[in-house]
Amino acid sequence: MNKKDFLIIIAGLIILVIIVTLSFLIPRNVEGVKVNTDGSDYSVGDKLRIKIENNLEEKICFSSCYPYYFEKNEGAWNNYRYKECPEEDIIYDCVDSNKVKAFELEIPTVKTGIHRIALPACIGCSADDLFNENNRFYSNDFNVK
Repeated sequence: MNKKDFLIIIAGLIILVIIVTLSFLIPRNVEGVKVNTDGSDYSVGDKLRIKIENNLEEKICFSSCYPYYFEKNEGAWNNYRYKECPEEDIIYDCVDSNKVKAFELEIPTVKTGIHRIALPACIGCSADDLFNENNRFYSNDFNVK
């Protein structure tokens, strides 16, 4: 083996190490459900838009009573207490596999500070079945001023 071939092999190995290292550092689109808000700062009464990306192999469905909860970071995440559901809790809405759904809600009267949205979900359920939470997905954190 001559010196030129040796340098080509070493250069190839260095490039391979760089590619492998970068593959661990660059964020990847991992399987799961992504929940993102359209902003990071809100006031009570503002409109908050949420985008749900379902990257699972199955559809995900939400409750007719409590499709989402506001949670506040108080050292631990605590959700605001909601009144009891006045009707049967059935599956209200679903997001099919590899689809995106968006909705808008108004920021209710909540304490100032860091919040997130929690989405109780049923994976692989059907519309009009009784809702049975088997997973929960969370939005990014946002500030309510």
